Amino acid sequence: MNEQSDEGLAHENKMGMYDERVGFGRRFGAYMLDVLVMIVLGYIISSVIGEQLVELFFSDQLAEAEVSRAVFEGMGFDYMGVITKMTIITAGTSIVAVLLFLMEGLKGQSFGKMMLKIENTNIDGSEADAKKLWIRSLLKYGSTILSLLGGLIGLSFIGTIGSFWWWVIFIGFFFAFAEKKQTIHDMIARTVVSWK
Repeated sequence: MNEQSDEGLAHENKMGMYDERVGFGRRFGAYMLDVLVMIVLGYIISSVIGEQLVELFFSDQLAEAEVSRAVFEGMGFDYMGVITKMTIITAGTSIVAVLLFLMEGLKGQSFGKMMLKIENTNIDGSEADAKKLWIRSLLKYGSTILSLLGGLIGLSFIGTIGSFWWWVIFIGFFFAFAEKKQTIHDMIARTVVSWK
């Protein structure tokens, strides 16, 4: 009987530890706030220096799109105008994603996490050290960084790796529904998201 009560107490303690962790819903809310910030700040950045960013990071992609232009010429559709505008906005939002990468690496919080009073921590809820925060941030935002790097050095396959990486991280977000409330990048970095 005593062994059963010890096991029950251990289970309750384990469950209590998981109660301090933030699950999918609040994390998704923080993500959506980050997306809103990315759209607004990204649009502002793209309005000011978007064309320069496109030349720096996405000139090869625009050159590839130019090849497809002939298909749309007879339709009265400004294909290159749409592609160029989308690329300019993507460049601006990518710069904001790099800012979020830096914030989460340095502070353990993005704009959305700050607003919702949550932060990246160690598994036990204590303050995470810089190494863990940077690993987690690199895993989460690595696809954007690879895409920008691929555009900068002109190697499109690096952007393709970034796209694959994004899908892995995207699917890994749903791991936050599990009991331990950790995404794939949390599991690798040995972190969780906790209440601040």
